[in-house]
Amino acid sequence: LFFSQPGDNVTIWCKHTSNIGKYIHWFKQKNCAVPLSIVYMMLPYELEVKATYLNGFQPDRLVMSLNSKNSSLRISNVEISDSGLYYCGWQNWVMTFGDGTQLDIKGNTFFSTSTISTRDCSENIFYKLTFIFGGIIFILIIILLTTLIIKRQDRSTQGKGNSTSIHFKRFTYIEPHSSVYAALQFSKHKSRRAARNTEDTDVVYSATR
Repeated sequence: LFFSQPGDNVTIWCKHTSNIGKYIHWFKQKNCAVPLSIVYMMLPYELEVKATYLNGFQPDRLVMSLNSKNSSLRISNVEISDSGLYYCGWQNWVMTFGDGTQLDIKGNTFFSTSTISTRDCSENIFYKLTFIFGGIIFILIIILLTTLIIKRQDRSTQGKGNSTSIHFKRFTYIEPHSSVYAALQFSKHKSRRAARNTEDTDVVYSATR
């Protein structure tokens, strides 16, 4: 813990385990937001390598140094806007981050705490991204299920329409046979009644004689 005033020069250190020929980056992160890459440099074999600056950071105020075990970032003429979490990172197979240094400049005081880890902010960002992607996946699942339900309803509606038309055709086909059958019954019954009347007439006639 140490104090300083705006306008002073500050040097931040970070240990690394990178191999020769690999790149080491410095990041700045404010209030657990998305980290910004400040500068990166390749760990040299023997010759000095020039640093590359990103996101509007300039070498006139920020100077990166690198050796086989440590990397440093020197900030000249510090300002309140320089407040944030600074840490280094290097990539072998996956990206690895070193311990961060929180810079908090308020008014005329400045203090540094090297015990703050980047894990806290990383976890917050991870939870936010998980929540966002989870919501997107949930919405896609609902849309997919709704589409399947609508397709099934359309198929069932078409099936009911086909069965109704077939039933109607069968009914119109059977109805004429029923009418013929009724007509035959009526004619047959009538002929029996006519025969009975004839028989009764014959009996009366023979009795008269």
